[in-house]
Amino acid sequence: MTKLQNKYENYSAAVKRLNEANLAYKKNADDDIYQDALIKRFEFTFELCWKTLREFMLDQGYLMEIASPRGVFALAYQEGILHDEALWLDMLESRNLTSHDYGRKTAETIAEKISSRYAKALTELSKYISSVLK
Repeated sequence: MTKLQNKYENYSAAVKRLNEANLAYKKNADDDIYQDALIKRFEFTFELCWKTLREFMLDQGYLMEIASPRGVFALAYQEGILHDEALWLDMLESRNLTSHDYGRKTAETIAEKISSRYAKALTELSKYISSVLK
């Protein structure tokens, strides 16, 4: 198994787990436990996402000048792999906030963004990478 295949399998599994948490959250949005679970699954899915995307782009022959999430997303947007740069940068900002500010209002706002926007984008990217790798 190549490094990319391993990263992609882990990312794909994380996306599935995020979507499971999202379904549970939608049914129990007022319960902090479901909100916390959704945010935690988003955190590790996001980390796997940008690292998998980086590995995917290297595998496809792209040259990475900046190997940070922001640099990876910028190049992916520039190359047409990602289509909504603002969404991905907002996702990065939300991920950074979950590490440093875990106030109730921030958590509610981020959970809603994950549920309504981020989970879908992470799923779509996973499907895109899968389609190219086949």
